[in-house]
Amino acid sequence: MLTELKTVASTLGITLVILESDKTIENQVNRIARVEDMPLALVTWDLTTSLEFDESGFLKNPTTDITMLLMTKADTLERSELEASAEEMGKLFIQYIKAVKTYLTANTNVKQNPITGISFTYVPSFSASKHSGVLATFKIQENLEENAC
Repeated sequence: MLTELKTVASTLGITLVILESDKTIENQVNRIARVEDMPLALVTWDLTTSLEFDESGFLKNPTTDITMLLMTKADTLERSELEASAEEMGKLFIQYIKAVKTYLTANTNVKQNPITGISFTYVPSFSASKHSGVLATFKIQENLEENAC
């Protein structure tokens, strides 16, 4: 599932990095973020995956809760520039979600609603280095191997 998220991100020019769960996000952003890597998507490593059985006793596709920070660096620290950069990342996130849905539908056994619970919050100024973007959450269905019951 992380491979699919990275693959789709790269097709849109987004660098996707999986964060280490034992370090603060701010420290990792300051270490990872370089202007040449923008836009940058950060996904937490400690992902929760849920499993359920259907009414016939068959295992449904696992679902994983994703939290993502999609960000860029504004040209200046003026409020209008920070807000414009955050709005730009909101539009890019919508493109990304649409591309992930298309990719999952074409390349996995998930054919209906591969992504649910999608929401994001504009974050015009994040961390000491003042990145702008969106903080997003969504639930993604993972591929279920043929031999799974």
